[in-house]
Amino acid sequence: MDIEKIKHQIEEAKIKYVSYSTLLDEIWVYHPSNPDFINPIRMYEELKTKLAALEHEINSLEREINSLY
Repeated sequence: MDIEKIKHQIEEAKIKYVSYSTLLDEIWVYHPSNPDFINPIRMYEELKTKLAALEHEINSLEREINSLY
């Protein structure tokens, strides 16, 4: 194997390492052993509620713009 191929493999491995580390950090937020554990079921419901409120706000603002024409 030549040096350039080995260097390329090292770079690919480093990219995967960063990706896995990032994913591990993101998953830790939801791990029960984490003292700042976020309940994914509750978070899901909260986000659905926030999305619905934003959708309502956007629709309301769009209607307001349309009424100004």
